[in-house]
Amino acid sequence: MKINGVHPDLVLILVIAWSSLNDLEEGLTWALMGGLSLDFISGAPFGVFSLAMLIVTLLVNFSQGRILGSSIVLPLSLTFPLSLLFNTLALFFLYLLGWPVAWIESFANVLFPVALLNSGVMVLIYPLLSSVNRFLYPPHLSY
Repeated sequence: MKINGVHPDLVLILVIAWSSLNDLEEGLTWALMGGLSLDFISGAPFGVFSLAMLIVTLLVNFSQGRILGSSIVLPLSLTFPLSLLFNTLALFFLYLLGWPVAWIESFANVLFPVALLNSGVMVLIYPLLSSVNRFLYPPHLSY
């Protein structure tokens, strides 16, 4: 799905949503699997996306339950800044490895539009993953 030449970071959106619903261990597992998948299919040096995804997941877990509770408000409020952070980290790692990076053009034409799109897609993804999470991990009833 592309809108004006940009597409959402579905792996990142899934990792942010699942990490906000579960504990650090599950979030890091999803981040590692998603990051490795992106590393395998991209032309970037191996590990760039995995490392960026793990950093984002640590920040989601740090915020979980501390900011705005654990409702849809948390992932929605974090998606835009974490999308910017994830893509900026990936570009920074590429820059450190000697790849040329057009910083201003990247922010203006890709990073900001993608972050906006990711925030919109999170509105659709989070309720679905929340339902899956409730099915997989039903709340314990206390008497």
